[in-house]
Amino acid sequence: MRHLLVPVLLTAFLAGCASSPESTDSGDEGSLPALNRQTDISIEWRTSLGTGPGGRYTRLRPDVADGVVYMADVTGHVAALALDGGDEAWSIDLGLPVTGGVSEDNGQLFVATMDGLLHCLNASNGEEIWASQMTSESVAPVGLDRSRVFVHTVDGRVTAFERSNGRQAWSYETAMPVLTVRGTATPLVLDQLVITGFSTGKLVALDKVLGVPRWDVRLAIPDGRSELERLVDVDGSAMEDSGVVYAASYHGKLAAVDLSGQTRWEEDGSTYTSPAMGLGNLYLTLDDDTVQAFDQISGAKVWTQKGLKGRRLSQVVAYGRWLLATDGEGYLHVMNQVDGDLVGRKLLRPNPLHVNYPNQTEGANWKALRGRDLGVRSPVVTTDNGVLVYTNAGELMLLSIEAD
Repeated sequence: MRHLLVPVLLTAFLAGCASSPESTDSGDEGSLPALNRQTDISIEWRTSLGTGPGGRYTRLRPDVADGVVYMADVTGHVAALALDGGDEAWSIDLGLPVTGGVSEDNGQLFVATMDGLLHCLNASNGEEIWASQMTSESVAPVGLDRSRVFVHTVDGRVTAFERSNGRQAWSYETAMPVLTVRGTATPLVLDQLVITGFSTGKLVALDKVLGVPRWDVRLAIPDGRSELERLVDVDGSAMEDSGVVYAASYHGKLAAVDLSGQTRWEEDGSTYTSPAMGLGNLYLTLDDDTVQAFDQISGAKVWTQKGLKGRRLSQVVAYGRWLLATDGEGYLHVMNQVDGDLVGRKLLRPNPLHVNYPNQTEGANWKALRGRDLGVRSPVVTTDNGVLVYTNAGELMLLSIEAD
């Protein structure tokens, strides 16, 4: 039960109990495997944004639009930076820790704070347009269409807000188990449906206009003598391609489901991350840090990469012909999509780390890295200029990857 829980976390926002997927991790990473080939990984720029999440479980990640990178730090700092060079365009302080975000679309930027507020900001200058109260914390980026924003909160609700004024359009609630993994999926927004997974092990499709369920598919069945053994959360976001939705569950399966709710295939694949897609395959970081490739049409296993077991891998992300994943020691790993071979790695943490502490002398702006500050938990974000990585120590960097 690496990655999973400890003491039950009770908050004023939670209807049940939640746990971090990494809270019982011993911190002992596996040894580094040999590389079959080599890629050249270069850091184009890097900048410090606050103090970083450290050991706190968060899935904050940057979003990119029109050459601008939008990012929020757990301390409440939200900033816009140039993708080319990393220069800051603007920054604001929301005054409360950020738990969910960021998502930019059509000039609006959405982030969620610890007090259960969803903030809509002007993407050009950071000014607040509106803020709406949610029923609980949001720890994942929102889903969006032209008129509404869809938020999945940790109390088992999906709520739709009007983008023009922040008013609630509808809310859907599902029953919560006694214990859950602390995390939720970003809703997948399609033409007529909003699809997301829940801690019950179900993938649910909601009518986008009315918020009523149209179908649900069970990806996992709670089984075992303890609450830990019965965890079946669907924390990774679903993906859609050519009318087929792909989603996976912890202690459950990876499944392909058509838009009418009919399951086309399912295969064992316990995870709390989202699948990646490329070259006709689906790629998944399993809960033992194995990376598994599945054929997109049949679900058949294509290859397995076991060399990164024990390294606390992030979600895998497809980039060109590669798969990328970061780990708990601060390495970026590069795999070949065709056969899963490890072809590159780079240690991303500096030593020591420079952090911009407010109202402090320059000498106080250096700190030694330790514990979970070393790692990278947030998924890599791909751009036309390279890939963005946000570390547990609060550094945001742009990397370029080239084959030798």
